[in-house]
Amino acid sequence: MDPSGLLDIAGGIFALILFAVSLYAWHIRKQTPLVIVALAFLMFFTNTVIREFLPPIPGEDFITDSLDFVALTLFFLAIVVRPRRDPGKGTI
Repeated sequence: MDPSGLLDIAGGIFALILFAVSLYAWHIRKQTPLVIVALAFLMFFTNTVIREFLPPIPGEDFITDSLDFVALTLFFLAIVVRPRRDPGKGTI
């Protein structure tokens, strides 16, 4: 296998690990942006699976480009989403 393919597979494995870590962090903290980030990492992993492990399919470039776009959108949403404050609680 060529070095580019190996690097792509390594990136996919890393994205899967980051997905798992993000879900674990969400389980501990219950913050919505962590779920959004986890989904973005899942998009990158899915992208790698489509490119490297599945046989070529019609429209593959459109699908992988769409997954990249969705992942970037999810990262943006995770950055701008703010946790809601409970209006009944005052500041200490």
